[in-house]
Amino acid sequence: MLSIVVPLYNKEHCVASAIGSVLAQTYADFEIVIVDDGSDDASADIIRSFNDTRIKLISTPNHGVSSARNTGICASRGEYVAFLDADDIWLPNYLEELEKLISECPGASIFGFANVVVMNGEESRDLHGYPEGFRGVLHNVWRNGVPYWTSAVCIARAAFDKVGLFDERMSYGEDMDMWWRVLLEYPGAYCTMPLVKYCKDAENRAMNKPMPFEKHIPYFIEKYSEARARDRDFRFFADREFLYRLFPYAGVKAYRKDLKRVLSQIDFSQQKRTMRLRFQFPRLYRYYMNLKRR
Repeated sequence: MLSIVVPLYNKEHCVASAIGSVLAQTYADFEIVIVDDGSDDASADIIRSFNDTRIKLISTPNHGVSSARNTGICASRGEYVAFLDADDIWLPNYLEELEKLISECPGASIFGFANVVVMNGEESRDLHGYPEGFRGVLHNVWRNGVPYWTSAVCIARAAFDKVGLFDERMSYGEDMDMWWRVLLEYPGAYCTMPLVKYCKDAENRAMNKPMPFEKHIPYFIEKYSEARARDRDFRFFADREFLYRLFPYAGVKAYRKDLKRVLSQIDFSQQKRTMRLRFQFPRLYRYYMNLKRR
């Protein structure tokens, strides 16, 4: 049996479509654990309207998406845990193909698929940098790219016992943090079949909101110190990801001390020279980029 964890917060306009897409799957041996994270709309009532014994609804005060996912993981029973956000949609054969991928890659502990991005009514495929037709275990993942995205990923329960649950200190980048921790310990598998619809223009997405630095993944760079020291490829990959996310905080007085702390640990020798320019002279860099856009 597969467990499906769905964090839910004020998604009354789309959650029925998300859950309906699970119930329409060609593979039926699953449970759905929905964690209502303090919604104040009709989201929970909509879930209760579904008459299916495979659905379990848990209501909690609002503690954020990481807490909701962790609650769902702990309440689930399957050997593998798949995730679905309440505003995304699975194609009918998603779980069937996931079960096949798990069987084909017995050494892996994290599995993922490509997706279709839905924006302003238009759809486009996102293969996450991998060639069309790719299916199997990932090699050189830090050089070739981490292709996982929350509504199209599944993790073996045993991996949580090794690496822990989602880091509840983070409100942005908590999913990346989980993928990295699993991949540092286990192989990953991936397939470029686009079997999930990512509704990018859906309401209430956390990534569309300003994020305090102390809630963002680069703030916690020290938790990767050992992995960055032993694995040069991971250090290159993680530092690049951090740098792209750090620039909005450059020049912000409130974050000056913590930004300096994080940047002092970045290996700039592996990065583009323009990256150093961004942080040494942020105003000059912004001026240069504005000129370039004209």
